[in-house]
Amino acid sequence: MKSSEKTPNIILITTDQQRYDAMGLNNPATDLRTPVSDQLAASGMNFTRAFTTCPVCIPARRSLLTGLHPESHGLRHYQDGLEWDPPFTLPGLLSRAGWQTELVGKLHLHPQRKRYGYDHMIRTESPNDRWDTPLQPENDWVDALKEKGISHPNDIGINGNGRIARPWDKDENLHHTSWLADRAVDFIVKYRDPDCPFFLHLSFWAPHPPLIPPRAYWDRYYRNHKHRPAISDWTPKFNGIPRGIPDDSARGPFSEEEMHDAVAGYFGLINHIDDRIRYVLTRMFEYGSPRAQEPTVIIFTTDHGEMLGDHQRWRKSLPYEGSAHIPFFISWRNMDLMKGTCDRPVCLEDVTATVLDLCGQPIPEALHGDFDSRSLAPLLRGDVISVRDELLGVFDSSGGGYYLVTGKFKYIWFARTSEEQLFDICSDPHELHDLSGDPALLNPMRQRMAICQGSCTKNSSYDIDSLQPCANRPPKALWN
Repeated sequence: MKSSEKTPNIILITTDQQRYDAMGLNNPATDLRTPVSDQLAASGMNFTRAFTTCPVCIPARRSLLTGLHPESHGLRHYQDGLEWDPPFTLPGLLSRAGWQTELVGKLHLHPQRKRYGYDHMIRTESPNDRWDTPLQPENDWVDALKEKGISHPNDIGINGNGRIARPWDKDENLHHTSWLADRAVDFIVKYRDPDCPFFLHLSFWAPHPPLIPPRAYWDRYYRNHKHRPAISDWTPKFNGIPRGIPDDSARGPFSEEEMHDAVAGYFGLINHIDDRIRYVLTRMFEYGSPRAQEPTVIIFTTDHGEMLGDHQRWRKSLPYEGSAHIPFFISWRNMDLMKGTCDRPVCLEDVTATVLDLCGQPIPEALHGDFDSRSLAPLLRGDVISVRDELLGVFDSSGGGYYLVTGKFKYIWFARTSEEQLFDICSDPHELHDLSGDPALLNPMRQRMAICQGSCTKNSSYDIDSLQPCANRPPKALWN
C-alpha cells in the first residue's frame, strides 16, 4: 500500500507550551517571526478557536494520542509515573492499517520505552539529563551529546520551569530542537519504508522552559520585542516586587525586566522551531524527489499554552487564554481539500478522528461521546462549517474546576471556592474584564455548565445555588 490521496502520509508536528497568539498569523501585531507556520496555516485550514481541554502536559498528551477527553481517559492533573493502557491509540490504529509509525521527541507517558502504538521511537522528554531518576532516565538526545563529550546538556543552571532566560551555550546544531529536526529528516530520507504511507510525530519540547534558544535567536529578541503581559481589571494590585519569589513560581508578581527577558527566550525558541520545520519539509518535498509528489497531511498544534506573565501568572494549568487557547492548523500537499479559517470550537482530541477519517479508517466507537474527538475532515472537504457548538475543559490548578466555551463566551468555575468568571473572548481576547457580575449574561452559561456537568463529569459538586460571581474581582482560588 503506497501513499495516495486515500492513504496519505501524516506529519504531526507538536510543540510544548506554545500559546495561540505566539504565531504571527494568529497575532499580526507580534514581534515574533513564524513565517513557515504562517504560510502553512494560510494555505491550509487554520483553527482560530482551538483549545486544550486540560491545560497540563500528561492529560493533554493522553487526549492527543487517543482522542479521549480527560473525563473519558481519567486523568485531569499532572502525575508522572503512571503506566496507562488505553483502549487504542492513533499510531497503533494506523500501524495495524499499514502505516509506518514513528515518534521523534517527547511523549511524556510512562514507562518511557512503552511504544503506545508506534513502530519505532526516538525518546527525549526534555533538555535535561535525568538518568538517575525512576521517571525519565531515558534520553536519546543526551546519549548522543555524551558521545560528543558533553557530560550534561543543561549545566548552566536554567530551570526547566522557570522564567530565567539566556542563550544556549553550545553549538546550535546540538540544540534539542535542531537535533529533533535532524532525526525527523533521517526518518524521511533514510529509514521510512517507501512502499507504505507513514505517520511521523515530530514532538518538540520547546518553547517549554528552559528558555535557552540558540544565540542568533536570543539576539533577535533580547531588548528588541514589545510584548507585554496582559494585566486585567481583576488582577490584584501589588506594592512593588518582593525579592525571593522562586523563578518557577506560577504566581507573581513579576518584574517587567524579568518578563521581558523571559519573552525573549520564549520567542527565540519558537522562531528556532519554525526555521527547523522549514528544513524538515524542504527535505520531505525536495525538488526532484518522488516524495514531493506524495499526498501528505501536515498537522501542527501543541499540548497547552503558557501564561507568560498574563494576570501575574506563569506556566500553564489554568483555563485562561494564555494557557488553554492553542495554535492548531492543518495543511497538505498533493491533495484536494478546502483551505480557509474556522472560528468554531475545536480541541486537541480532534486530531485522532480527523487523521483516521482522512486516512479512510474507522473511528472507534469509544470516540462517540459528547466531548471526545470529532473529525474535522468534513470541514476540510467543505461538507460542514462546524463540528461542535461548545467545548468543555477541565483544570486542576488552584483547587480545580471546569471551563466552558460556547458562542463568544468562556465561563470558568472554580470548584474549591464555587467562584465564577465570564469573558467575552471575541471582543476581549486577553480576558481583561470579567462579566460575571451581569446576571443576564451569566445565568445562561450556568445552565449550560449544569447540563455539561450532568452529562459528562463524575462526582461533580456544581451547585447553582452556591455559586459566587467574581464580578471583576480577583478570584480567591488563585490568590488565597
